[in-house]
Amino acid sequence: MTDPDIQPTESPATWENVVVGKAKEVLGRALHDDEAVEEGEDQVDVAHEVREEFDEERSEG
Repeated sequence: MTDPDIQPTESPATWENVVVGKAKEVLGRALHDDEAVEEGEDQVDVAHEVREEFDEERSEG
């Protein structure tokens, strides 16, 4: 069981999440797959949002 008071030292959203999202987006555009483009864009957006929230929480606490 993990201790809820222990905070991770590294952000849960890493640059890899952004790279994978961008790759999905580019591949989707190349294959004219709108769903893949949207998934890639969403993954990039979520990764950035998670990173921002993590940074805010870390600076507050």
